[in-house]
Amino acid sequence: MPSVLITGTVLATLDDAELGALQAAGWAVQFAAQGAGATEEDLLELLRGHDAVVAGGEPYTRQVMARSPTLRHIARWGVGFDRVDLQAATELGVLVTTAQGANDWAVADHTFALMLALAHGLVENDRGVRAGIWTRTVGADVWRKTLGLVGLGRIGQGVAQRAWGFEMKVLAVEPYPDRVFVERYEIELVSLEQLLRRSDFVSLHLPTSPKTRQVINADRLALMKPTAYLINTARGSLIDEDSLYAALTEERLAGAGLDVREREPPSDDRFYGLSNVVMTSHVAGVTRETAAAMSRMCAQSILQATRGELPTGLLNPEAWETRRR
Repeated sequence: MPSVLITGTVLATLDDAELGALQAAGWAVQFAAQGAGATEEDLLELLRGHDAVVAGGEPYTRQVMARSPTLRHIARWGVGFDRVDLQAATELGVLVTTAQGANDWAVADHTFALMLALAHGLVENDRGVRAGIWTRTVGADVWRKTLGLVGLGRIGQGVAQRAWGFEMKVLAVEPYPDRVFVERYEIELVSLEQLLRRSDFVSLHLPTSPKTRQVINADRLALMKPTAYLINTARGSLIDEDSLYAALTEERLAGAGLDVREREPPSDDRFYGLSNVVMTSHVAGVTRETAAAMSRMCAQSILQATRGELPTGLLNPEAWETRRR
């Protein structure tokens, strides 16, 4: 009987329908709530004897996969895969899938929530009211301001659609733009430097790669208006956090909304004392609806592979013919 391990936060999201589909197909299902914080050695022990894993943010390194000979499929519960050594997985014949498209709308919603919270000082004002301080802080408009989107994929497009309702001027950096979408929403394609100089709000929607690491650094932060806000619901590695902290404390930037950090959970608390920063715990893409959708896609991809069908969301099709049997 094949066996699937379900780790971390996924524990609360696979309902009877997804479990039933896997079990009806002959899969044994095991939960490991501690998987989310697993080290490589922890993960090696957890994966022992399992054919597939519905994976959270634990590290799937070459060593982990090489020393887990029964592992055939890593189904990422989410869309990011920076914690999976994709090249090693391909070479070892391990399929890697993600729940692509299952949470785009939620991340776009969360991006706009951070933007509004920053502009209107909602978090700071809420804390003051709860402390018995009834003061009126002066916020900033979002209406008809300029929004810069660094990346115009599915999530970036979702943010652009929401900005349309606020009559915002939208700028974007995107090497492979959807021309029909760009024309429909009157988006101006510009260079990153132009976008940073002109935008009142800058929102990051890029994947992690050597080219995008710390794409927002000291030099680029210096291009932004001192009244501008930076939003990151993509990956923490996109921002040089030392430079961001300096820009915020020296009032060279109005504020930042951070759903992601370079290290998660963060290893430092320096941003905690800044009233012009709103932080959330990498939850932009997690709602009741998206959790169910991601769980369905993970279960579906495992079942498709079991039936000999190319699974939805497969990142390494090169591994399909050489996959572990």
